[in-house]
Amino acid sequence: MLTVPHRGSRPAPGWHAHGTTPKLILTILDDRLELVLLLKQRWLHVATGRTVHDRPVYDIPGSPFGLDVVVLIFGVWLLGDVGLHGISWPWDNSERPSRRTVQRWRAHLAPHADDWLQQSRLHIIRHVEPRPLEDLLPTGGIPPPGAVRRRRTEGDSSHACRLRDVAWILKNVALALHIPVRSLLVVARWRWPRKSPAQLPS
Repeated sequence: MLTVPHRGSRPAPGWHAHGTTPKLILTILDDRLELVLLLKQRWLHVATGRTVHDRPVYDIPGSPFGLDVVVLIFGVWLLGDVGLHGISWPWDNSERPSRRTVQRWRAHLAPHADDWLQQSRLHIIRHVEPRPLEDLLPTGGIPPPGAVRRRRTEGDSSHACRLRDVAWILKNVALALHIPVRSLLVVARWRWPRKSPAQLPS
């Protein structure tokens, strides 16, 4: 099993490194869904004895799945024509996450779709300057929505379109830059919304 350390940054003066907080997380490695051991830096506030730990942007609180998994699943689902229950995941060694989990991800992220799209574009454009973002994306732009996604059972179409747009951008820019999606999420500065449930289904 691969071990991935994440040091992060000191919260403020008076905090000292104090070991690590381990978490098993499912992330994408070489186009496969793999379980890795994430070691998150733990910090101790010497004066009060309080401890906190740093969380990388791809670490979803209360979930075993990385945010890169969410992005790729949304790309496959929302850019496809067969609907959530008709698609196959883009890895062949697991059927995880469950379809119900993915539906809950989408419902939770939908209210944040506009902000995710705007912030991701803004920070990625700055990151690739002076090269235009369009140079890194496939010609022809984002494919039109599939007919299946227009069904009411797929939820609000405007939110779905924004979620699929950002998934498409992140996936294609990551491919063009030859970096993992989770690394591009750091550039995009977007993480799971703070007001997430204490526990998410696995």
